[in-house]
Amino acid sequence: ATCPHEEIILFQHTLLRLVSMLNGCVLMELSAGFHRDDIIHHDSKRAFELELIDAEGIDNESLRSVNTSAEKIELVFQWIQQLVVESDAKEVFSVSGPVLSRAFQE
Repeated sequence: ATCPHEEIILFQHTLLRLVSMLNGCVLMELSAGFHRDDIIHHDSKRAFELELIDAEGIDNESLRSVNTSAEKIELVFQWIQQLVVESDAKEVFSVSGPVLSRAFQE
């Protein structure tokens, strides 16, 4: 990586927070026992019943977006993909294009 060490740490911490949030959203949906079409009518605050890793490190606007979204899993997954693409452009990590594109295909 050719960027400052602080950028690498920020990427790692942000990725960890987002993966934790993604895991919480998936587990909430699985444990709720309802169909995804019913999520809009379900109490959206359940997304945060599970403990997240360093949720305070996620800005309030993003937390509100997830809380009000009917597609929480897809939203957080998109944020993870966006973080990876932006971090690759900033050279936070170095990986060849073909390898990175495979990560999005799986």
